[in-house]
Amino acid sequence: MGLVMLLLFLPTLAGRSLSSIQSARPHRGAVLRLRGGEAGESAPEQEWDYIILGGGAAGCVLANRLSADPSIRVLVLEAGADASRDLKVRIPAMLIKVLRSEMDWNYETEPDKALNDHPVYLCRGKTLGGSSCANVQLYQRGSEADYKSWEQAGAVGWGPSDVLPYFRKSERHFGGANKYHGADGPMTVSEVPYFNPLSSVFFEAAGELGYRRNHDFNDWSSPQDGFGRYTVTQCNGERVSTASTFLKEAVHRPNLEVRTGAHVTRLLIDGRDDLATTGVAYLSRGNEKFAKLAAKGEVLLAAGAVQSPQILMLSGIGPRAHLEEHGIDCRLEAAGVGQGLQDHPAVLVSYASTKACSLTDHIRLFGTALPNPLTLLNWFVRGKGALTTVACEQGGFFRTRPDAAQPDLQLRFVPERSMSPDGMNSLQKMGSGSVAKPGFTFQLLACRPTSRGRVQLRDASPLSKPLVEGLYLSHGEEDLATLRDGVKHARRVCQAAAFDAVRGDEIYPGRDVVSDADIDAYVRSTIHSANALTGSCRMGGAEDPLAVLDPQLRVRGVRKLRVVDASAIPRIPGGQTAAPTIMIAEKAADDILKGRLRAATAPPKPQATTTEAVGMAEAQATLRAAAAI
Repeated sequence: MGLVMLLLFLPTLAGRSLSSIQSARPHRGAVLRLRGGEAGESAPEQEWDYIILGGGAAGCVLANRLSADPSIRVLVLEAGADASRDLKVRIPAMLIKVLRSEMDWNYETEPDKALNDHPVYLCRGKTLGGSSCANVQLYQRGSEADYKSWEQAGAVGWGPSDVLPYFRKSERHFGGANKYHGADGPMTVSEVPYFNPLSSVFFEAAGELGYRRNHDFNDWSSPQDGFGRYTVTQCNGERVSTASTFLKEAVHRPNLEVRTGAHVTRLLIDGRDDLATTGVAYLSRGNEKFAKLAAKGEVLLAAGAVQSPQILMLSGIGPRAHLEEHGIDCRLEAAGVGQGLQDHPAVLVSYASTKACSLTDHIRLFGTALPNPLTLLNWFVRGKGALTTVACEQGGFFRTRPDAAQPDLQLRFVPERSMSPDGMNSLQKMGSGSVAKPGFTFQLLACRPTSRGRVQLRDASPLSKPLVEGLYLSHGEEDLATLRDGVKHARRVCQAAAFDAVRGDEIYPGRDVVSDADIDAYVRSTIHSANALTGSCRMGGAEDPLAVLDPQLRVRGVRKLRVVDASAIPRIPGGQTAAPTIMIAEKAADDILKGRLRAATAPPKPQATTTEAVGMAEAQATLRAAAAI
């Protein structure tokens, strides 16, 4: 009874609206009431300058920036609901309740022999804000060299100096503005207002082994290597998503409409040799509806690295043989659609702790599944404490080989004992009420993997989940070697003297897993996703046969169609991919608006006079007559 009373009075103490925190399911808020969706939609004849497919991390940015011009009519179609005010989204530590929920597309890879036939769970946000509502909030850009590699891959105009202004534009950095950080953007980037004592032990151990302290992993003036605190997209201890920032700022504009519960089924494309997108078809409450483009409009596909290629293929754009296999008329053969999918593969090393000081010990009440009321109070009133943690906000970047040009390993230190050798499975167990025993975990990511998988259609139904295949350990031995060495690296860190006072038994993989062959078997059987899917519709030069997009993100061979999301990334950067996805949308919106301005201010093309026109017609007739002789 005391806990119930506390929950009832906490919102008042904190000055928070009760209606905004007590929802157990995604909250359908002002977006729908003000702009259609379930409360009524625009007249069928309405035309849109931009139709954005997907209200996720990129889609919300596009909606804000494009609708800032009141003359531009923007429509956003999102399959999920508005969960931006749901407690499971707002409280960082409640991510465990989002996994495999109605806010998650809940994908899995196909069983793979390289992974001993186990499927890998892929969390993808199904809500306004997309995966910015379902990730661990780490704000990582990768290194300067990552974006030089984009240019080398044919993405001209996406080098370090090109993208940095757009990273800064979206950012409100807690340390203020400088060369590498912005302070006036919608997205607050800060440090988690909680620091577990086990994280201090990790820092001491890393320093003991001679690694450098990195105080800003996004400062390109120094190497990425080292250990430190990761910054996160949080404000006052609460998750910051693109829905709660970019979209919230724009939703009351009369020229912007957002429709949730809108599942896109296909693009509407006219022409034979000269293809052009004219609109989209989508399902709403089981009924097919259509949205039409204005004469000079564009469709902006921002459905993410799994669904953007799926929508293209359902629309007849993709590998011909694969489309025809499913009875889909191939409107444009594009071999690269769905190809080149990348992710950061992860494994873990977990230990018991001899002291009860891990994250669960701070969140749960006396080792039970009940929440600690003091921890709840600390978050509701002060926006601080253990509920603000994303669990993995400490770590570092390391090179497992001395000849590596950049760090190939990211370590995320978790002051929590894992309940499964699969990190995502462990989080799901916590979300279902299981209580972890005291301990700590090293999660190891191959942060610059070489493996590439693919997205393919399962069938011709837009409601079927697509196939995700060959995503991990599919190209050579490099990724496997990185993860194997990562396991060894974590063990070396844990053997430092700093851990002597807290180190218990090794739970995963276990002290009997020692040889390279045994570690490799452990990696193959327990590999899991770090939720950084990219590259399935990559941009690049015309000479790249798998580059679906040109450097302006336009689909080659189809006018009035762009892909603006993580699908476009030509090579996955060494760090979490939310920040690069937001940057891509920022830059795309700016390029689009500049293009509109150039078109509006360009001098009119000179028209031929009547005499000139007659002369040209007579000349053409003479040529035709001569050709017929």
